[in-house]
Amino acid sequence: MRLPKRIKRFVVAYDVCVKDDSYVEKRNSAKRRTKIMRVLYDYGIRTQLSVFEVVLKSRQYEELIERVEKILRKETDKVYIYPIDAGSESKIVRLGKEINILGDMFL
Repeated sequence: MRLPKRIKRFVVAYDVCVKDDSYVEKRNSAKRRTKIMRVLYDYGIRTQLSVFEVVLKSRQYEELIERVEKILRKETDKVYIYPIDAGSESKIVRLGKEINILGDMFL
């Protein structure tokens, strides 16, 4: 999927669910959650426990989706990728503790 040039920033939220209360299921869900978190750290910064802000080029956007789909259990887990267009980007308001800036990724 090709993205319009004006869209480069995204908010990614995920929810990894547990099917039952068995030890094995809880452990497997925790592993999936950790793997998804590590993938998202490759593209941006964590703003909440299961929310990341990422800056992507079209190629990276497709790569991110492919990587997450390999980990995701489609019957129970959810990942939402919300685009932030250039017009909305200038209106982002961040309150509270300042986000740790990594290079010029988040100007």
